[in-house]
Amino acid sequence: MRSGWILVAASLFGCVEYEFSSSGIAYGENNPYGLDTPVETDRVRQVTSPAVDVLWVVDNSCSMTEEQNALGQNFREFMNYFLDTNLDYHIGVVSTDMDDPLHRGILRNSPEGRWIHPDTEAPLNNFREMTDLGIDGSADEQGRAATYAALELRKEEENAGFLRDEATLHIVLVSDEDDYSGSNPIGLDSFVNYLQELKAEPEMVTFSSIVGPPGGCGGGLLEMVEEGRDYIHVTQQVGGSLHSICTDDWSAVLDELGEQAARVRVEYFLTQLPVPGTIEVEVVTDSGNYFFEEEGDWTYNATRNSVTFVEFIPPPLAEVFVTYEVLSSTF
Repeated sequence: MRSGWILVAASLFGCVEYEFSSSGIAYGENNPYGLDTPVETDRVRQVTSPAVDVLWVVDNSCSMTEEQNALGQNFREFMNYFLDTNLDYHIGVVSTDMDDPLHRGILRNSPEGRWIHPDTEAPLNNFREMTDLGIDGSADEQGRAATYAALELRKEEENAGFLRDEATLHIVLVSDEDDYSGSNPIGLDSFVNYLQELKAEPEMVTFSSIVGPPGGCGGGLLEMVEEGRDYIHVTQQVGGSLHSICTDDWSAVLDELGEQAARVRVEYFLTQLPVPGTIEVEVVTDSGNYFFEEEGDWTYNATRNSVTFVEFIPPPLAEVFVTYEVLSSTF
């Protein structure tokens, strides 16, 4: 029995329209004694994006037979969020092999083309064929390099038409080893910056990882699973969700990833640094106003300076207001 891993959700989904309001007063580094602490209110309007591109990057080294099979067998859980909807989606697959010239970031072919779309007649069968990569791929898994090659180096060649400017992009990396891309064709920090700047809004891109957790899976052959440190780093910096490749419930993993890729966003970035404990969140919808004054309904990530709802998902066209006292030292 494989052990599970705690899901870390920091997902960014859908397009948004930003309207930031502030008092308009200029403040120095410190507020003179007796003056009120400035208060900021960030307003974000939730807008659904009808176009979604999903790139699966799958390890095809010698230890990945079980995982490739699990992806194909449970892909329906992912596709449930795309079939019979108004989403205009592209779903493609590349391997982590950058040695074989037939791979190297080239989208895998299927009977109906290099990616699944709303007119694909047999999407489940096509995905199974795409992810049936075999286990003869390079032992130097290079998921980062393959992702960059697919989205940038091959975008005008074999992969032409897959990546669209107007679509949100969701990358899902699946590997039981860490990344060995090195700095060719792009280093780790540069790759993070590339993804953050790829779209008009950084919230339009996510990088989720199904990889080895810290300490590996434990027990027998599962000890061979290596922590996906670099992939975890990219997910934490760009946004996305982390899942353990040690899981024995791939249906739940794919269900979660499908929901995330198809739904509107749940993370909202603040324009200033808040004073701890002063954040209040209000969501205005057609059916009424919702107030979230206590952390628990949402979480604050100091590293990303963002608020993320735990369970509540603001509906399309809702207005999200985040009000907080500004940490004066940030001015």
